[in-house]
Amino acid sequence: MHTPDLSIVIPLDFHRRSWDLYRRVKRFVHMFAGQSVQLIFGCNAAPQFWVKCLQRLIAKHANMHVCLVDAEASSLSKLRNTALAAVKTQYVLFLDVDIVPDWHLVELAYQHVFAQPKQIGMFPCLYLSKAGSKLISKTSAAEFKDHYYDFRRDLILHLAFPSSIVLCDMASVREIGGFDEQFIGHGYEDFDFMLRLFHYKGLIKYSADILVDEPYLAPLMSVGLRAVLAKPFLDSLIQPVYFLHQFHKKDKDEDYYKKRAANKDLFINKYQDLKEDKLHFNKLSLLNYFFNEVIEEKNSQKYVVLWAELNGNQLRKRQSQLFKSLKGFVAQRFEM
Repeated sequence: MHTPDLSIVIPLDFHRRSWDLYRRVKRFVHMFAGQSVQLIFGCNAAPQFWVKCLQRLIAKHANMHVCLVDAEASSLSKLRNTALAAVKTQYVLFLDVDIVPDWHLVELAYQHVFAQPKQIGMFPCLYLSKAGSKLISKTSAAEFKDHYYDFRRDLILHLAFPSSIVLCDMASVREIGGFDEQFIGHGYEDFDFMLRLFHYKGLIKYSADILVDEPYLAPLMSVGLRAVLAKPFLDSLIQPVYFLHQFHKKDKDEDYYKKRAANKDLFINKYQDLKEDKLHFNKLSLLNYFFNEVIEEKNSQKYVVLWAELNGNQLRKRQSQLFKSLKGFVAQRFEM
């Protein structure tokens, strides 16, 4: 097995969720201490208290680095670019601090990309519920993947695919100029980065689909922008590498999330003159491609979860009610 020549880039801004972020950084430090990969944090220089805590935390680890920059709060593009400037390895992996660190998954992802002619991979990410996140220490990524395919929406909120978890050669990232620092706050900087990177790699075209911004209930039923980004990597869905995203609360009134609308406008303005006029994806495009080109088990029931458009919240409520009913039934049986 080839020793990974790899850096993991993680943006950090302690203006938000300070203690929570620090605890999650500690998991990364513990997981990658002494490993061959480089861990590079692009970190806002303020607030200084938490920055100093971070510096002390990694001080004895030669494969870990903090790159500081004075940035506007939540300027994730600038933080990532600051970290990218310090990358000296041939390959780079983009994660955020809410991803569950897993050396085995990183190694598998690297070996997968290393064997690809295009030298790039994008990997599925399971967003865990609050209940699911409590099981991280005793449940493997493979087990969570099985739970997803078993429709365990009490443990898993949804599958992000496309996701911003991308591993590729560093030379290509330099060629496209990294992340666009005009995007500040939540959303669209990752879409923009992936579009430019995938286009540079010859994996996609700038079609009219990229201005169709519709969320999905099932990955294989996505259209527009998300379908464009997902199609080149559909084979990742049948591979073992599924990353996990830990649950955290969201305050939609927070300034970080309020900036999403401005980022969307920036994204549209950036791409509306680059695109071709033709739409290439309809509701069934990814589903047809997946079953005709990606998998061999044409009649397999295993992949139903990838196209079954179920409302996760409703399914979680039903599962919760079912578990409560079963618990009550069992308790009654023991009392008899």
